[in-house]
Amino acid sequence: MTLLTQSWDFVSKQDRGQLAFPPLDRISSGLMMNKQFYESIIKSLPYAFLVLSDEFKVIHCNQSCEILLSKTKNEILGRDLSEFIPHKELRDQVKLVLQSNVTKLVELHLEDTKILRAVITPLSTMTQNGGISCLITLEDINERVRLEEQLVQSEKLAGMGLLAATIAHELGNPLSIMSSTLQYIRDTVTNQTIQTSSIIEAIDTIMDSIGQMHGLLRSLSGFTGSQRPHFEPTNLCLVLSQMLAFIHKEAEARKINVYHQFDDNLPDCYVVPREIKQVFLNLLKNAIEAMPNGGDLRVRLHYAENKEALCVNITDTGHGISEAELYLVFRPFYSTKTDGTGLGLSFCRRVADEHGGEIRIKSELGKGSTFSVILPIKQDVSL
Repeated sequence: MTLLTQSWDFVSKQDRGQLAFPPLDRISSGLMMNKQFYESIIKSLPYAFLVLSDEFKVIHCNQSCEILLSKTKNEILGRDLSEFIPHKELRDQVKLVLQSNVTKLVELHLEDTKILRAVITPLSTMTQNGGISCLITLEDINERVRLEEQLVQSEKLAGMGLLAATIAHELGNPLSIMSSTLQYIRDTVTNQTIQTSSIIEAIDTIMDSIGQMHGLLRSLSGFTGSQRPHFEPTNLCLVLSQMLAFIHKEAEARKINVYHQFDDNLPDCYVVPREIKQVFLNLLKNAIEAMPNGGDLRVRLHYAENKEALCVNITDTGHGISEAELYLVFRPFYSTKTDGTGLGLSFCRRVADEHGGEIRIKSELGKGSTFSVILPIKQDVSL
């Protein structure tokens, strides 16, 4: 400091005026602008977050936090965490973070049926008491959990339907043969005037039992979704945007870049919205799982070649599918995953078939796959 002062003394007043030192008021103005800039970024973030002191008091929060907790900033700041998120596990995890200085993640099921995902991150900032504060990021995952439950339920129902269809196919033909054979025996006995009532009654009983079994199989076949679907005009751009928002966090965690391209002025498409959402969600999750080391996921919505259908391309840069497996992936109960049910892609194909559309697949080992879902724009809804 002394050397710097002495050196400054040797500089003439004229030279000092020419040195490029910014005025103090400019420095102060720049700092203020930077502060406002960062505060505007924090305020506009879509995720709710709050900063806690080492005494579990809220010392900062953003606007998204106010919306999520349905409280104003004045009602949150300075309050204890448990006053507006009364969850013991969250408090316990905050203690661990403050003690171990390691990030924690916890899922909170609140009494008002709200489900929150909280990421607790330690901050190097020291509080007035000398302790370390922490940042809590909150995300409402109610919709995500609901969609996941729907997907699991749909796969279960698809499995039941496919099992029922298999039973109906495998037992239907033999039962028909048995029924016609018994009818032949009955007619033969009657024509030969052998009035053995007990034999005829026995045959009638067998035929009645066969009729009951046929009725049962027809009931089971109803699970296959063979009944006429209820089509509704649906904006596929909106549906795809919802599904992409749903998988955004998982893709980000797996270091997957997500890109989408939706052509302009596309018409609504007559579909069953619930089933189509599950189809897209299923294909998007498959694409993510195909890229365990990260990659690119691209989704494109455009007209099909004949202009009478819309096409959705879902492309990944994952491990790809071998040529031999391309003929098997849509088969019920076939799966390349160790914990897979083998029902996801068969469900997708069934839904596409019900809509009068189709699913195409192109894949190359080591480079990735593209699943194309083609759906007719119009459906016959008059019946």
